[in-house]
Amino acid sequence: GGLGTMGFGVPSAVGAKIGAPDKMVVDIDGDGSFIMTACEMVTAAQYGVPIKVLLLNNDFQGMVKQWQDLFFDEKHSATRQFNPNFKALAESMHCASFRSDSYDTLEETMAAFLAEEDKPALAEFVVDKHEHCYPMVPAGKALHELVLGPDYADVAADGAALANPQ
Repeated sequence: GGLGTMGFGVPSAVGAKIGAPDKMVVDIDGDGSFIMTACEMVTAAQYGVPIKVLLLNNDFQGMVKQWQDLFFDEKHSATRQFNPNFKALAESMHCASFRSDSYDTLEETMAAFLAEEDKPALAEFVVDKHEHCYPMVPAGKALHELVLGPDYADVAADGAALANPQ
């Protein structure tokens, strides 16, 4: 699917930041994945590990929903999320928090999020519930058979995208 393991982002970001304290570490996470290990933001705050979590919130377990959309005729089962207020959740865990739910606030929110250096930070970006995330690897396929998305006419035999998207 998404070439990653749900729930791995936050704890791996903590480890990456401890290993490279002078580097900015940003975990790009979906809401389904984040909710699995959100409590590790408390660990990051407690030990002064200023990671950043860029949260893409579509109120679904996005990759699972995407598979159901594309391969199971949009028959959805157990993918809709009943999410908390992520901004308030982050604040309750002693983290900086930001939220953007429109294109108009995107740039300002992103700048403030990236500028935070003193403590862990979470920035929630509300995204369209029907948008899919690519590339992805369909079930039973090899990495060279990945799907780049509907904007690409074809994929070359070696898996490289053709130069001209539709």
